[in-house]
Amino acid sequence: MGVIGFKKAKCKDCYKCVRLCPVKAITVQDEHAKFVASDCILCGQCLEACPQDAITVFSDIDRVKQYINDGMTVIASLSPAYLGIYTDVEPGQFIEGLYQLGFSQIRESAEGAIYVTNEYQRLMQEGTMDNIITSACPVVNQFVENYYPDMIQYMAPVVSPVIAHGKLLKEEFGDSVKIVSISPCLAESVEDLKDARTSGYIDAVINFEELGEWFEEKHISLEQCRQWRHDRVNPKINGAYATSSGIIMAINAKEGATYGYQTLFIDGIEACREIFESIRKGEIHRCFLELNSCTRGCINGPVTGRSQRNRFKSHLTLLGRIMKDFPDYDPLPEGISLSRTFESRGKTAKLPTEEEIRKILITIGKETPEKELNCGACGFATCREKAIAVYQGKSHIQMCLPYMYENARYLSDVILSVTPSLVIIVDEHLRIREFNNAAEVKFNISRDEALKSYLYEIIDSESFQEVIEEKRSKINIRVDYKSYKMKTIQNLIYVRDQGVVIGIIRDITEEEKKNAKRYRLKMEAVNSAQKVIDKQMMVAQEIAGLLGETTAETKMTLTRLRDRLMEDGEESK
Repeated sequence: MGVIGFKKAKCKDCYKCVRLCPVKAITVQDEHAKFVASDCILCGQCLEACPQDAITVFSDIDRVKQYINDGMTVIASLSPAYLGIYTDVEPGQFIEGLYQLGFSQIRESAEGAIYVTNEYQRLMQEGTMDNIITSACPVVNQFVENYYPDMIQYMAPVVSPVIAHGKLLKEEFGDSVKIVSISPCLAESVEDLKDARTSGYIDAVINFEELGEWFEEKHISLEQCRQWRHDRVNPKINGAYATSSGIIMAINAKEGATYGYQTLFIDGIEACREIFESIRKGEIHRCFLELNSCTRGCINGPVTGRSQRNRFKSHLTLLGRIMKDFPDYDPLPEGISLSRTFESRGKTAKLPTEEEIRKILITIGKETPEKELNCGACGFATCREKAIAVYQGKSHIQMCLPYMYENARYLSDVILSVTPSLVIIVDEHLRIREFNNAAEVKFNISRDEALKSYLYEIIDSESFQEVIEEKRSKINIRVDYKSYKMKTIQNLIYVRDQGVVIGIIRDITEEEKKNAKRYRLKMEAVNSAQKVIDKQMMVAQEIAGLLGETTAETKMTLTRLRDRLMEDGEESK
């Protein structure tokens, strides 16, 4: 539908939106949340719930500003919800602020509600419908069409007050004017602009949150604006449409006749679901049902921009600012029809077999019905509903908190139990928070006993204490525990957010012994080699001495022989 989307860079995959979505229109793909636009009813619960501000709302605000900058006649169709949203300024000051933004006229959509009230009362007077469900809330309308098409027979075939108002304004001013709805509702963008059955009368939709930012951008202080007074028809009690039971109040104020119908107002999607189920069971007949998706009505819409408001104060303030009687009004102009149709839009999802459901449940550790906790943390009422959603691709199999917790704890226990390093975690008071198997063996104390103790009661805690005092980690430090005849290398990691120190301790006692033995053997080998070298040098020197004496004697003998031969040669001549 193109109204809301995700900012992936901001999304931290907390899945809060997935859990809270009443129709499970947010799925998990590649471990990221993703909207299924065709399933979304635009209730806005995900927008309000997201702690990371990762959900975006696509806006018409720039288009509206362009209308005004181009000098067009721009008329605001203002939701009466403003009476309960802006409780800190007078209604006339708020209207003046809108004029300062450049709107040509400010009209309340409750003007359209006058004629919608007439239509509701006409339906009751005709008495042909068993139950009558109001059609003023666009979210409820989509909810019925997508998920409860069997309720369409009970839907009042009447347009919303905003559409009725848009038709009236177009009739009064012509098609050249631009009608801008100012609303606290996300779903209105679809009904006003994108639904072929109701579009063509509203040219743009902006919400109160965007409006507040626009006021700030233009440096408009509503508190300093002068009082502006209505110069148009005052819709009076029809302004109560913006809060709980407002439609019923308007009907009672008009004539007080409900023609044999009981009246009931319902707030919230889950309450709407409950009333639909009750109608299906045949428990409710001849009842006029005022349905709102938001608790306390439109004044608590998802884009009011006033999240810190007290909803009860808003309700009382709105009721205190409207006149409780029904206004005088002109007849509906000829040619304007307030009728509308509804149609089934829902997709019938394939249901898994019992065997397929059991298979999924077993995968997440629910081998027996007793293990189906039905805790609701995944966003589904029961584990079976969760399994069906997994089968239909509406949920991720990992989104089961007890299962994830058990898995994480199991893996953690396995890692801690098999690692040869000693793992000790202490808090800032040196109270032991974790003590693994290797530590139990080395220090001869059970984990249960260790978790009741302080570190200094078991070993020298000086190295841990230094890390706590300095609030910084220390890597590869040498610590010896003489009482345990143990030599260690320690990595002490300071976790600032949790105020704990994680000690990963490697026992190097045997390694040191082996190193010492290798050093001793090496030195023995060196000494042996030195002795051999010394002996060889001595032999070499002795040999050299003997060779020197022999050479001298040989030289002397040969010299004498030569001389003798020379003498004999002279005598023979």
